[in-house]
Formats: sequence, C-alpha cells, structure tokens
Amino acid sequence: MKYIWIALIAVTAFGAGRGVIRWTLAAYFFGWFVAIPLLLMPKKLDVLARRLESIKNLSEEHVVKQEFKGVNNVDDLFNQLEKPKG
Repeated sequence: MKYIWIALIAVTAFGAGRGVIRWTLAAYFFGWFVAIPLLLMPKKLDVLARRLESIKNLSEEHVVKQEFKGVNNVDDLFNQLEKPKG
C-alpha cells in the first residue's frame, strides 16, 4: 500500500508543479501524511505548463524520428510517399 501512496503523491506533485523527486522521497519516509500539505499548497501552473510543453516536444520529436526512419535521400522520401497505406 505504501508504494501506491508514493505513486499517487508523485503524480499529484507533478500535477501541482512541485518537485516530484522531493515529494516522492518525502512520501517514502513519512507515508501518506505528505499528501495533506501537498494538496493544501497552491499549484505552480507555470511550471506545469513548461513540463507539459517539454513532454509534448519530446513526443513530437520521437514521432518525427519514427516517421522518417530509413529515409536517407530525397528518392527514399518520395518512395515512402508513394507507398499505399493500409
């Protein structure tokens, strides 16, 4: 049960824009009591927005890398576009 609380507090800390590692360690040592001050503290929405933007950029880069895998020149790109998808 302790590990479930740790995971829930880590997700809550991420959503509140707080330091995830710090709150996870606090939850490991102090248990579910850490959730009380975490929920009462104001959220840092600017930190959360930066984190979400970073995750979005990393996922877009990954998708682009997967899309153009095996494309070495322009002919490969045109051959990929001509393939029927399905």
